[in-house]
Amino acid sequence: MKNKTIILIIIIIALFCLGVGYWYFKGFKTATLGTLSESKAIEIIQNRFPELKEYPSDKLPPKSIKTEKAGDGWYVAFIQEGSGVPIIGARCYWIKNDNSIMQKDYTPKDNTFAGEFSAKDCTLVANVVGGDRDEHGCIGSAGYSWCEAKQKCLRIWEEPCGGSSGSPVCAVENCHGMDIKCGPNPPDACTMMYGIGDKCLKYAKCGVIDGKCQQIQNSQFTQCKSCVQACIDANKNDNIKLFECEGKCN
Repeated sequence: MKNKTIILIIIIIALFCLGVGYWYFKGFKTATLGTLSESKAIEIIQNRFPELKEYPSDKLPPKSIKTEKAGDGWYVAFIQEGSGVPIIGARCYWIKNDNSIMQKDYTPKDNTFAGEFSAKDCTLVANVVGGDRDEHGCIGSAGYSWCEAKQKCLRIWEEPCGGSSGSPVCAVENCHGMDIKCGPNPPDACTMMYGIGDKCLKYAKCGVIDGKCQQIQNSQFTQCKSCVQACIDANKNDNIKLFECEGKCN
C-alpha cells in the first residue's frame, strides 16, 4: 500500500512538471514570436526571395523598402521608384510573428500624382488634391505648376512652359535635383529615374526679375528642400531610413 502511494505521488509530480514545462515553453515561444523586429522581418523575406536582397539601392532606378507595423507582424513593401511615374513597381508582403508570409503585388491605377505608398494596401495613396494650391491657384499634388510665360497652371510633361510667339521663356530646366536651374529650355518630358528630393521640384518656380531669368523663392520649395536635406544629413549610411524620412517631406 505504501509503495503504491509513493508511486502515485511520483506520477502526480511528474505530470505536474510536464504541465509546467509545457506552459512555460508555449509561453516562451509565444513571447519570442511576438518580438519579430522590423529588420528581422525584412531579413526573413529577403532570405525567402533572394532577388529582393538588392533592396534598398540608390542605383537607377532607385529601390527602397517601406514598412508598416501590424498587430501580429509587419507589412513590408519593396518599391522600385520612378520620376515621371512615381512608382514603377512594387512587391508587398505581410509577415506574421510566426514567420508565415502572404504576398500582394502592386497594380498601378493612377501614376500621375505624387503621394505616399502604403505597404499595407500595396498602393500609392494620393495627397489630397486641392489642399495645396499655391498663390496662383495651381494644385501641386496634381502635378500643376505656374507657367509665367503662358500665365496659367500646367503640367510640364503635358504642355511645355513655352512663351507665346516672340515672348521669352523662363522656366525650370532640370528634371532632377534640388539645385534649380532656370532658363529658356524647359524639358518636354522627364526620365523615369528618381533622385532624393525630386518631389520638391513641383514647388520650384522661375521668373524674369530685373530682366534676368532666375528662381523665385517660395516657402513651399524652401521647406521641402530643407526637410529633404535634413533627412540626407541624418541618414547618410542608411538608405532605408533616408527614403522613409524623405517620403514624409512635403
